Amino acid sequence: MNKRQSFIGFLSVMMMIALIAAGCTKEQAGPGETPDGSAQAVVSGTLAPGDEAWSPQTPATDPSADAPPDSASPADTNEQVSLASARTEDKEKNGSAPKTGGGTKPKIKIESPYTEANPTLLGFTLKTSAEEVVSRIGKPREQFVMVDDTDPITVYDYTDFLMGFNQKNELLFIDVRSADINPGLGGLKLGDPVANVTKALGKPDVNTTYVLSYKANGAMLKLDIDPKTQTVNSIKLFAE
Repeated sequence: MNKRQSFIGFLSVMMMIALIAAGCTKEQAGPGETPDGSAQAVVSGTLAPGDEAWSPQTPATDPSADAPPDSASPADTNEQVSLASARTEDKEKNGSAPKTGGGTKPKIKIESPYTEANPTLLGFTLKTSAEEVVSRIGKPREQFVMVDDTDPITVYDYTDFLMGFNQKNELLFIDVRSADINPGLGGLKLGDPVANVTKALGKPDVNTTYVLSYKANGAMLKLDIDPKTQTVNSIKLFAE
């Protein structure tokens, strides 16, 4: 009898131990679970030696994303010349172009004609100061500013041609707009046939249906061609 009671008591103790162990296992949260059994996202990461807590890594960024813009390219300057010319033409059509200079056209004396080593237009080289330009040919008919993010351009309108100056008052471009003026290109003028271009300037570096371009020392000479008449309808010199 005593042995039977001892055996029953032993079984009761074992059952109690088993119940207690089962309860502990249920209360302990496993990886990826909260104590109440709900799922929890697990973020993987690495800890460097000595770190107390992990923090997400910063994604790699493109070092060129915040890089400052490049300086103006020849294409940008050419576009600025075109915009200045278009603005002047619009004002002339609307009759709103104010006159700030003299009423007579400036007299152009070609002292230095165009060469590849010394590119000029109207006898002027790029980077000539605005003061020198005015001293040689007088004040422009009109003056206006083209706002640019990097370098605003002041444009002098002399009716037959435009001159653009940067913030340093250095000549940035020249745009010849009339056949009545000698640009200093070996006798070549606006309205001349394309065949006269190669006779006066030689073989161009760029030759398309619409454009003939000549690369020179720090400059680009560009002649726009009318594809229908095959004549020169624009002559520009700008910084390369």
